[in-house]
Formats: sequence, structure tokens, C-alpha cells
Amino acid sequence: MKIDKMNKKILNILQRNGRMTYKEVAKKIDRAQSTVRDRIGIMEEDGVIKGYTVVINKKKAGLDSYSIIQCKVDPSKLDQVTRKLLRIENVLQIYHTSGEYNLTFLIATCDYDEMKRIISDKIAPLGISEMDTLIVMESIREMAYTDIL
Repeated sequence: MKIDKMNKKILNILQRNGRMTYKEVAKKIDRAQSTVRDRIGIMEEDGVIKGYTVVINKKKAGLDSYSIIQCKVDPSKLDQVTRKLLRIENVLQIYHTSGEYNLTFLIATCDYDEMKRIISDKIAPLGISEMDTLIVMESIREMAYTDIL
């Protein structure tokens, strides 16, 4: 599917407020409600729009500790380790990466003690040969959306 200017406008609007109605989106881009509905439907079917979510204030929700974990995983076990990480609810993001570490992921926990427990009880046993844990001291910028489209 080609993402034209109108689809980009729709996507940028929905990234900021996924609860916006077709009518509200149509008004913002000066198009018919049916046009917006059809385009959103096509983007959903084609997988451009993967879903709708709520952006929460993690600190107010009790998640005060974040860690970025970089790992060296045997390439033959990378998919297996990744599947296991997907089942750990505290793991927010997972990336296969280049460089010294081939797997990087972000975890969120209530506090430092919970982070240590999750790393030792759930992550370390996965067959990771080397791990470097970076504790996030301060979050400067967290974006739930982007206007780079």
C-alpha cells in the first residue's frame, strides 16, 4: 500500500488521539467522513495500522525503574530467546541489533529490587552468554507518536 499525503495526515492525527472519530479526523483534513473511514479501514487491513493503544504515565502507574539490557546471544538461539522474552510482561521493547550485542530490550519495574529479581529469575536463565544492564536514570524524551511520516 502506498502511503500518500492524505494517509500520512490521517496517521499523524490518529497517533496523537486514536479515539478520534472519523468525523473529527475528516474535519481536520477537510475530507468526507466516508473517505477517512475507507482509508483507515484499508490501512488496518494492510497492517499499516496495527492497533490502538493508551499512552500511560508509567511513573504514576507505579513503574519507576527502567533498564536497557544489551545481550550477546548465540545466533542459533536468538529466535528462541526472543520468544521467551516476549512472555515476560515487564519487557516493553525488544530489538535484534548489530554491533557487540545482538539483542537489546527495555524492561520496566516498580523498583530496583524487582528489576534484580526479574533479571536473575527470568532473564539470566534464558541462555544469554553476556549481558550488560543500563539503568535509566532519567527519561528525557518518550514519544508515543512521530510526525516523520
